[in-house]
Amino acid sequence: MIDFTKLIADQFCVFDPDYVAQQEAFANKLAPLQEKLIEAQKTGNSMAASDQQMIECKWLLLYTADWKTLTAKLDAFAKSLENTDQDWAEKQVPSDGSWGPCYDQWFLKVDAMIDAVNTLADAGQAPDYPFLFMAPIATPEKMIAWLESQKTSSIFSDGLDRRDALGAVTATLSQMCFKSEIRDYFQDHVKGFDLTEDYINAYKKWLDDWQDPQSGYWGGWFDTQDQGILKSSDLSLTFHNISYQHGKVDLWTAIFDTTLAIRDEAYPFGWKHNDDFNNHNNYDVTKIFDLGWSSVDTDTQNEAASDIGLVLNWCLTKSMTPDGGFIDDPTFYNSVGAAYYYGVSFLDQAGYFGTDVPFWTDKPFADGPALCCKIQKNIKSEGLDDDEAKAALEKLVDACGNCA
Repeated sequence: MIDFTKLIADQFCVFDPDYVAQQEAFANKLAPLQEKLIEAQKTGNSMAASDQQMIECKWLLLYTADWKTLTAKLDAFAKSLENTDQDWAEKQVPSDGSWGPCYDQWFLKVDAMIDAVNTLADAGQAPDYPFLFMAPIATPEKMIAWLESQKTSSIFSDGLDRRDALGAVTATLSQMCFKSEIRDYFQDHVKGFDLTEDYINAYKKWLDDWQDPQSGYWGGWFDTQDQGILKSSDLSLTFHNISYQHGKVDLWTAIFDTTLAIRDEAYPFGWKHNDDFNNHNNYDVTKIFDLGWSSVDTDTQNEAASDIGLVLNWCLTKSMTPDGGFIDDPTFYNSVGAAYYYGVSFLDQAGYFGTDVPFWTDKPFADGPALCCKIQKNIKSEGLDDDEAKAALEKLVDACGNCA
């Protein structure tokens, strides 16, 4: 099995022999700024502008060797923390219809847009402005060309890992094309972008062609100097492609085999982050198993069930506080609310909160409903009200009712 984490680091070092030292130095500059942001968010302020600055800083740090741009972005992030009045950064931009005015990278604006569209669709509200910023993928031909341009990274030559941009845009396109409520929303309410059946079919064909026939997974491809093009098995990209298509994909046996085989590898090419499990990845894995459960044999189901039990025990004993809180990991999550959202999502997906028998085991969990209420109370007592904390609370209320 190829160690893609090492391969990517080695490719960055070919591009910049001082890469490791530079990345460490900039990580040390980013960490205290992120801590200040987290403290501000704990007061209930989403700090939308600073949050966008931070997300782009993390992308520059992890996916590029562009130290000049990162330096400027860190300065902008630090300056943004001086003013806590940042509600303006959550609104749609009139000039091009985008969201995320503090982002410089186009794909991050796309990612912000799909979050906003989900919220607008739930509220039954049309956007105020046409989606002119979607021009780079506005036709089937442009969309395919953009995806092809991002599918393969040549880090040794340009110092850029395209995986994150590819993942953000494909996750957005999959929601647009396969989530019925989002597809209908685009077709009924969005101006400046025409989501036709031809567009959806073209994307579906490209997505199917991208799936690796050996692993069953999707992932970024990496051009190397001496080994040619190597195809990664990416947990996050695979999860999005399976989840938004509601499990209607091929090669389920290969998907299970690969998912089980990469358990102890580092994210995104495995389940672990900093040598330990992580609720975001636990959720992704458990939902993959759920969607493909009926497509694999009993032995494979038993192996998957054993691993779900393993990460469930980790979640309950290692990721949570006794009062029903989730321990934040700023090296992975972008906000405290995100730590709650993915912890709740995993427990909900594993069937821990409900009274029905979960798909992977033979009885419900007696302690689940009480923990559901405890987490609700913790979210409210901490005053968390960003979008992810609100989404976590909605899942909890759906699972066990309002415990107030």
